[in-house]
Amino acid sequence: MYLEDILIVCLQGLNSRYPDHVIDINLDIMTLSDINAKGWKAQELIKHLNAKAPHFLQKMSRMIVDSCETAIYLLDISEETPALILHCQGKLPPCHEPKSKNAQKASRPNIAV
Repeated sequence: MYLEDILIVCLQGLNSRYPDHVIDINLDIMTLSDINAKGWKAQELIKHLNAKAPHFLQKMSRMIVDSCETAIYLLDISEETPALILHCQGKLPPCHEPKSKNAQKASRPNIAV
């Protein structure tokens, strides 16, 4: 899933597609005071930001949810460091990495000659 829109739309899309998600806030990117950075749901975060920092909800954002990355970037702050780290609770396959030689041997069927 790839979405580039304002943050509130990205969070609503996340909530719709991955209802069991959890969000961690990168406080180095989103400077918020008196907030727990871990364990948010999208609707809770929208409500909190709307009350405490509504300008963040209108920032252009890029949400990436694929097998190697699950994050939201605030484009005018940083396109390299995510503002929000998303945990989609096991709904995505693991990132494809080359198997080690031992793992490759174990995955081959034993054929008697």
